[in-house]
Amino acid sequence: MKSGKLSIYLRYLIICVILVLVMWLSSFQVYQAPKERFKIKQTKTHLLILTSWRSGSSFVGQLFNQNPDVFYLMEPAWHVWTRLPKEPPKLLHLPVRDLIRSIFLCDMSAFPPYMSQSKYISDIFMWQESRALCSYPACPNSPLTDFFNRSECHTRCRNVPLDKMEEACRAYSHVVVKTVRFFNLEVLYPLLKDPSLNLKIIHLVRDPRAVFSSREAFPYLEYDDATVSKAQNSKANISVVMEEICKAQVQIYKLASQNPQPFLKNRYLMVRYEDLVRNPVDHIREMYDFVGLSMSPKLESWFYNITHGLIPKEKKFLPFSEDSKKIAQHWREKLHFSKVKEVQKLCQQEMEVFGYQLVESEREQKNMLLDLLLTKLDKFEWIH
Repeated sequence: MKSGKLSIYLRYLIICVILVLVMWLSSFQVYQAPKERFKIKQTKTHLLILTSWRSGSSFVGQLFNQNPDVFYLMEPAWHVWTRLPKEPPKLLHLPVRDLIRSIFLCDMSAFPPYMSQSKYISDIFMWQESRALCSYPACPNSPLTDFFNRSECHTRCRNVPLDKMEEACRAYSHVVVKTVRFFNLEVLYPLLKDPSLNLKIIHLVRDPRAVFSSREAFPYLEYDDATVSKAQNSKANISVVMEEICKAQVQIYKLASQNPQPFLKNRYLMVRYEDLVRNPVDHIREMYDFVGLSMSPKLESWFYNITHGLIPKEKKFLPFSEDSKKIAQHWREKLHFSKVKEVQKLCQQEMEVFGYQLVESEREQKNMLLDLLLTKLDKFEWIH
């Protein structure tokens, strides 16, 4: 009798042990599942090109866009700014950040709330600037070529359904977004800490005198200037805009380079536009290494040709497709010295931080033998 009870007890004990093991294994698997998903998502690299208007960001964006491993979108935050026109930049940071996170995760469902139409990929701002949206699988009718043709893309791909973007995005190892609409690095901290992202930031800066000169020649910034000026409760005012932009670039750089947060390790790279155009291939290779991209001989040849004005037919579509080194100095010839002094006063701190020498006279400004780019700053490196 006792042996029978003992047998029942042992069976009960064994069943209990088995149940505990099953529950433990189940919880272990539930716990492991997010890690497995995380590993899958971490195979992608996400790059945010962070800059301001007229700083050469379209040029830098194309350096990544032309790579066949890159899914690139140019200024998706435009949709947020135009949909919420009465808000200052500080309040727009959060919806812009959330939209960009969704793009990095290839979730394009975040777009429609900020779009009046959201049926085709051609409803996306500057869609035709994306090689990925002009190629298979986003656009099945596109020809297989090394470098995409914008006019052909506009004809063949404009009526592709918007949901094709997600399929296309998932096909690439790198997702790259260019934006001029962040004035604060801290708002990006949640993305840098997000385990579902592998985010890196290239912070592109440019001599503010060149930025100002380029803005004068570009007539499409009135709306954006009005939004930026709200930061000082002002109407559209170029002086306010330049002051806000310059202040933001300094704050971003200082947060990333002076006692930076641990999660910024190997995630941030500051690039001066002037350094890039003086030695494009080497600096492009440096940026590619930073995000884990390779450069084919064809791509390297295209980079050299496009930055030395050797592809005339591209000038219609790529305004930087002439000698980029000369473009960087245009402001010295065309900008009135009184305006140069004004910009130097508004942006003195940025010029000091990033190594742009002030000029004291029009003679210095026009003297092309005088190099106004100070010794290249040391790149941000992690301090152990």
